[in-house]
Amino acid sequence: MKIAIASMAHESNTFNPVKAGFDAFRFIDGKNFADEMHPDTSAAGIYDTLIASGATVIPLFFAYAIPAGTVENEVYEHIKTKITESLLSQGPWDGVCLALHGSMAAEEQDDPEGDLLEAVRKIVGDDIPVTCALDMHATVTRRMVELSDGYSAYRTAPHVDERETGVRAANILLNALNEGKKTINAFVKIPFLVSGEQSETRVDPAKSLFESLKKYDSLLGMLSSSYVMGFPWADSPHGGAGALVTGWDEDREKLEVIVKEMAAKFWAKRADFTFSTQAMRAEQAIETALAAKEFPVIISDSADNPTAGASQDTTRFLQQMIESKMKNAVYTCVADPEAYKTCASHSIGDEFAITVGGCFSKKENERFMLTAKLIILAESENTSYAVMQKNGVTFTISNKRCATYKPDTLRDFGLEPKSFDIIGIKAGYLSPEYQKISKLSILALTEGDTALELKNLPYIKTPRPIYPLDPEMVFNITS
Repeated sequence: MKIAIASMAHESNTFNPVKAGFDAFRFIDGKNFADEMHPDTSAAGIYDTLIASGATVIPLFFAYAIPAGTVENEVYEHIKTKITESLLSQGPWDGVCLALHGSMAAEEQDDPEGDLLEAVRKIVGDDIPVTCALDMHATVTRRMVELSDGYSAYRTAPHVDERETGVRAANILLNALNEGKKTINAFVKIPFLVSGEQSETRVDPAKSLFESLKKYDSLLGMLSSSYVMGFPWADSPHGGAGALVTGWDEDREKLEVIVKEMAAKFWAKRADFTFSTQAMRAEQAIETALAAKEFPVIISDSADNPTAGASQDTTRFLQQMIESKMKNAVYTCVADPEAYKTCASHSIGDEFAITVGGCFSKKENERFMLTAKLIILAESENTSYAVMQKNGVTFTISNKRCATYKPDTLRDFGLEPKSFDIIGIKAGYLSPEYQKISKLSILALTEGDTALELKNLPYIKTPRPIYPLDPEMVFNITS
């Protein structure tokens, strides 16, 4: 068996006005896959599973980026072209397995994943099985459902099962090839918007709902079951959550019954999706942290979360931390290339005036002018950082948008997170690594591209009615 694998993964926050260009992406050519692909990704899970089966596996092209704004059309077309041209030139194929995110938006394309699948189908035809791994926060479209032979999505938030999801997607493909039978997807769109911070799988209702998928997987005729939560910080005509199953075409009617049952169970729990971490206004979050008896207290500056596509250049919460006269605090991280250059032009120990923030969003109220001391210049995971100190607050400035959701980023600078009383972080729910060291976690309901109060976001394209924006709506479950 000869199988092609590829990936296109980007979570696009359409409320962030800063577009995702070529510099936002990491591209991996197929010939470099083994050396450059992280083993915990869904793409690696797909590859290793297929190789273990004895298949001939050809990696084509892989595109990844930290979540950001809408993808520039030229970038999307480049990714699509690289995948499809490789598919065309290296065929014929027995199967295709893709690692997708599922909530990408391009300037001229509301459904890039569906568009890519359509292009793949034109090359391989309708009889070659095509399966996909998805992020839990995929926004699944009807075109995606029709054009793929099977899906499996992450089942944990925070996401710690990416590799396992790739394994499941590969096994759907192998089952289809080994059995020589056609598979089919059944899908129910659920009119529901929810942030990851209200749907962590370590607590109910998400915990029980996602654990129930193991039972559905075991049913006769089933190959995989998934709940997809959608992405609330995208104004999409396809917006919303969904129940999605893959099974044998001969069991179509049974699959339709199962997916409706899954959707009904989910919908019945809609009002139970609440913050699992205490959430409060920024001012109250700071007051609570200052009054704490055990440390560290970790406060998420939740509305400027770069791993959900925010601009990462707001400074209002940092200003509040400094103004509150905290004595032993750290804040990470404001992305500002020009501010970083200013810091890098100075020597360690220099104290100087600097303006930081608002560089991507161009919001003047985010430009923070202060005098601070440079204490560290460092590198971590291909990103440059300046570490500054103002009174009792240590804060970091990066030369580009980055994910700083793991405490090891601070440790790379020689800063031990557990040595601080208060840690401010541009994040939503905490990573497992930060959860382990936190004595108290707080979601600060700040303002920005990833605001947790969804009713305040300017949805235009998103289909209405939708819960919780329209709390009294009635949902008639169909598939």
